[in-house]
Amino acid sequence: MAGRCDCGTPIRYPFYRLACLECGANCCPVCAIALESVSYCRRCAETLLGTGDLGNGGPYHF
Repeated sequence: MAGRCDCGTPIRYPFYRLACLECGANCCPVCAIALESVSYCRRCAETLLGTGDLGNGGPYHF
């Protein structure tokens, strides 16, 4: 089952399909921000942490 992250990256495998807990946006492993074992999109993570820009946090580690 293929899909696309909101950044446009193709998600080829179901186990790489992540979603933001806050808004439900599709996230790939590169875009997802892990906070306490939960994935968030960059916008929601910045809002929750009260920061301006988290930059590129790197890939989500499983």
